[in-house]
Amino acid sequence: MWTRVTVRGNSMAPTLRDGQELLARRLFRSPRRSEVIVFRVADPDLPHRVKRVAAVAGDPVPPWLAPAMPDVHRVPDGFVAVSGDNPRSQDSRQLGLIACRDVVGAVRCA
Repeated sequence: MWTRVTVRGNSMAPTLRDGQELLARRLFRSPRRSEVIVFRVADPDLPHRVKRVAAVAGDPVPPWLAPAMPDVHRVPDGFVAVSGDNPRSQDSRQLGLIACRDVVGAVRCA
């Protein structure tokens, strides 16, 4: 199953640009490190986000995320940490760890 998503904002610049259309394919497995994913968030204005997987279940929490999650040392089962390619992007420091059940798919066509 494929989902079409339009990039909104510059969080994934320079890899992806504002207004770019993407195709994401539903995953029947856990997301992989470095994969660009589309996931659901509880924001009526932007219900989907596009980010890169920075860490997967069992990985140590990345050093840049550790101050925001001092009690979490490893990414728990069923979750991933995400980051944008743009250093000023929102990431898991603001969004928290992303539940794998909220992942819509992995970007296949950019």
